Amino acid sequence: MKNQGWLLKEIKRLELIETPYPSKNDDEVLLEVIYAGICGSDLHAYLGEHPFVKPGIVLGHEFVGKVIDKGEKVKNVNLGDYVVIEPSLTCGKCYNCTHGRYNICKNLDVIGCTKTNGGFQRYISIPSHKVYSINDIPLKRAVLTEPLAVAVHGVRRSSFKPGDEVLVIGSGPIGLLTTIFLYLSSPKKIVVVDPIENRLKLAKGLCPNIIPTKPDELTNSLFTQEGPDVTFECVGIDQTINMAIENARKGTDIILVGVPKEISLAKLIYIQDRELNLKGSLMYTRDDYLIAIDLLRKNQVDYERLISHIYPFEQVNKAFEDIINEKEKYLKVIIEMEK
Repeated sequence: MKNQGWLLKEIKRLELIETPYPSKNDDEVLLEVIYAGICGSDLHAYLGEHPFVKPGIVLGHEFVGKVIDKGEKVKNVNLGDYVVIEPSLTCGKCYNCTHGRYNICKNLDVIGCTKTNGGFQRYISIPSHKVYSINDIPLKRAVLTEPLAVAVHGVRRSSFKPGDEVLVIGSGPIGLLTTIFLYLSSPKKIVVVDPIENRLKLAKGLCPNIIPTKPDELTNSLFTQEGPDVTFECVGIDQTINMAIENARKGTDIILVGVPKEISLAKLIYIQDRELNLKGSLMYTRDDYLIAIDLLRKNQVDYERLISHIYPFEQVNKAFEDIINEKEKYLKVIIEMEK
């Protein structure tokens, strides 16, 4: 029996390859992948714009699978369970791993990003402590667990507290999920900025009390106290990073959730001059994942509205090209392994 996967062969070229059917260790589960989401970082890698993800890997770190086999030591899931995966593989020995911050492990490997092939393949073996049962959550909704955990971690990295006024720059999937988590966390006000009207409408539909704003309409007069209490930058390009810096109130947090290019032209003078706290936010930890799963289970907002398109496994290449060529029509795109 063979496995199939979409290899990022080179920049702007995905190739369908056959690989051996995966084996498993005593502490691993063998999954049949059901759905896999296309992330912005996958697109950056495809275009050769990601600073850390390079050709030579099967992409895909947002996926839902069914447990079809498991090792003798696996106790946390059963055969037939549907699970999501936390794609960070860590050493468990470095300073950050031993101090509760394994998401910034010195030797971090991210499934579908760095060394280990990801979810754009039919079968995959995963360490059992990196899978979470989601039998009571619809599978399409469960695909959003990983990006929602990114949003949860970003907010938890910040100084945000209930009653704060918040600026969210970008309403792509991560920006929308950040907005949703903030919305459910009792802010006084959320201003969401994006140039794409459809995304702002969706944000408003999901979170009715937010203030959707085009970039040229953003002004500190939208806030009570000379600007936002916390700013979340969810795009990662120089233009939006500088928008965050220029609009942050002095002495406040800016959380960089978007992935920037390796070299940026950010206006760092204002970071120093205004005593701004520019914080990076990378991935998540187990607590963030458990919060994300709980939120999806409760379904207090209609998360599945973020899924704009579903492509069959055979059309992964087309999905990437369509997203790039018609950005305004696409939001979260997922791959369905079998019709």
